[in-house]
This record gives sequence, C-alpha cells and structure tokens, in this order.
Amino acid sequence: MTGRFGPQDFAACGRCGSGQVHPKLLAMGPIAGIDSDSRSFVCHACGHEGLPIFFDTAEGRAQFEREKRGLWKAEEPSKKGPMAIPILPVQTAPLFEMKILDLLPMRVTNVTSLRWEDGRLNPTAYRASYQEYWDAVGGSRYNASRILLVDLAGINRADPNFDVTRHLAKRCDVWLDAGGHEAEEILDGYMLDVERVVAATKTLDSLDAFGALYALSSEVLPCIDWDGRVVWSDPREGRVDLRVVAKHLREIEFTSACVMDLRRLGRELGPDPALIAVLEGLDLDLYVGGGLQESDVLRLSEQGFAGGLVDPFTPVIRDLLPKAPKPAAPTEAKTPVPKPKPKSTPASGSVPDPA
Repeated sequence: MTGRFGPQDFAACGRCGSGQVHPKLLAMGPIAGIDSDSRSFVCHACGHEGLPIFFDTAEGRAQFEREKRGLWKAEEPSKKGPMAIPILPVQTAPLFEMKILDLLPMRVTNVTSLRWEDGRLNPTAYRASYQEYWDAVGGSRYNASRILLVDLAGINRADPNFDVTRHLAKRCDVWLDAGGHEAEEILDGYMLDVERVVAATKTLDSLDAFGALYALSSEVLPCIDWDGRVVWSDPREGRVDLRVVAKHLREIEFTSACVMDLRRLGRELGPDPALIAVLEGLDLDLYVGGGLQESDVLRLSEQGFAGGLVDPFTPVIRDLLPKAPKPAAPTEAKTPVPKPKPKSTPASGSVPDPA
C-alpha cells in the first residue's frame, strides 16, 4: 500500500474496515492486468469497490475495523480527576396507578434523600421534582455526566418503574440499582440503555449470586452494602466480613465495586476513617459512598480510590435548587436520641390568675 497511498498512510475499506484494500485492475485495459482504473479500489475481504478511508496509524485502522464489526473498546476511566457520582434516588411508588405517569414522567417523579432505618432504605424530608433536581445536578454549574440511579420502589417493593427509569437514563450515563433479587431481574436493567447495572448485596441472598451474574455479564457492578457488617437479604448468609466479600469478588474476576456505608447515608458526615482503613490494599477499583460530599471525593482519590458516590442534597446541590429545603443538622449514625422528660402540669390555683 505504501507505494500508492504514501509511506505514512494506512487504508481501510469503508464498508468493513479491512486493510485488504488494493487498486482495482482493468483486465481489458491498454496493458491487461496492469493498468488500474482512475483512483478506484477494491476490498479483497468483502468485495466493496470505492475510495478507501485513510488513517495515520495502524492502531487507528484496526480500531475502525473493530467498530465496524461491533467490537467496541471498554470505556477507560477518565484520568482528568476523581470520579464524583451523585446518588439520585427516585420515588415513584405513590404514583403507580396514575395514568398521567405515562405522559409526564419527569413531572411526577420525585428525588429524595435517603436514610438506612429498620433494615431498609427510607426517603427523608428532602424532596424535589426530578426536573428541578436534574436542572441543578446536570446543569453547567454542577455538570454531572454520570449518576447512580436508585429506584426505591424496586428496592423496597420489588416493583421497579422501568417506564420512568428509561426516561431518566436518556439524560446522562446511568448506573442503575433497581433492586433485583435474581440475575435475570438485575440484567433487565440493560434494556433501559443504562451504562451499568448495579447488583447490591442488600437485595441478594448470598455471595454466590455474584458468580452467576458475572457468568452472564462481566459489566455488572457489585455494590457491597455495609452497616458494620455486609448486609444480605437472607440473614442465613454468614459471609459478612467486608474484606472477605471484596476478595471473593476479585476471585470471580470483577475489577470494580461500590461500597456503601449505610450508617452514614444521608447524614453529611463524610467517609468513615475506620472503613477506609479496612478497604485499603484491596485489588479492586472501589467507589465509596455513604455521607459523602463533593469535597470528600478528592481526598478519596488521593488515597487510591476510583471515586465517590455523593449523597443527594449536599449543600452544593441545595444551593443550586430553586426551592431548597432547610438543611438538617449532621447527626452521628445510629446515635440514640434521648426522649424529652414530660413536664408536670401545675396544680389548679398554683399559678396566679393574670387578672
């Protein structure tokens, strides 16, 4: 090819991407078998005739051929900075029976904050319409390009609202936790064009479920839910040590995972230093969540973590919302609140009459 295309050119067929592109020879030309048609080429791989596409490098030509065959490279994590991924919990359960949901999914879907209470994820008083929340998080000031979408109806009621989630997933890259209990239920999330589906321990029966998931798709993202021990939907699963579970995921050949500190979720306390110490040295790209604000992600990156899962309604996000609720005071996780002592009622006649 170098004699015809130039020493630095790498030609590819415009149809299949093959490098087997040659000048088309005229069998009945002035010198049969020698003369070629004017700038006409033929691909010996697929037979396509036409001008080739030129690349500066062989790697570029090879990648073009892979793309033509539908074999895309896996996305490489950005090296520009730590990956801060906002958690976006959607609450649609009260609206399931309303027909308007099919017509106006953005206007009737709420984004809430979360707390782990009584063994389940519960919404808190923080609440905004999806449109308002996404205008704040997806706008030019915050500019979130990837979110962790948490479907509370799917997690708490095993009834995910895929119609709403499909609309939300069109706005940016989405990691979806829809609360699936079986491998097939979890992988159904890929029908919604999400980037990755999340398999969380809080809705799985045992550690063995991750092996079945990996056999079906290596792109599933495990999430280890932790409240001092790993949380499973089946209390009979005895493997609750965080490092044991993380190492088993690596043995299955998962390369990345999330770790969600349920005790701190929604409490604005930042990552637990003791938890961070436990996670150090694990051979996984880890995304840590639970009480994180935007400033915490940079510190996690400096400690070698892949990124952080930022709580909904952080002070930065509240400032961007047009009607933000009042911030709640930070509270320690699982700190018992003393009950107020009942006040005694004054006996009749013990208080002077104002008259």
